[in-house]
Amino acid sequence: MAVKVAKRRDESNEKLIKRFKRQTQGARVMQKVRSERYHSGDKTKRRVREEALSREHYRELREKEKFYL
Repeated sequence: MAVKVAKRRDESNEKLIKRFKRQTQGARVMQKVRSERYHSGDKTKRRVREEALSREHYRELREKEKFYL
């Protein structure tokens, strides 16, 4: 997963940085770092149940609004 870039003989710093960025994108390093940055653990049964009840409540409200418009 590690990306190593060594400066070539006649290479400018800008080209070195550009080559490094391309290799990190190709190795999907940044994508993995960003996805793990805000990773949260698995949901507990209680949280899953509360979210389901909340969805059901709002679903009922939307159904009622259909008839009272």
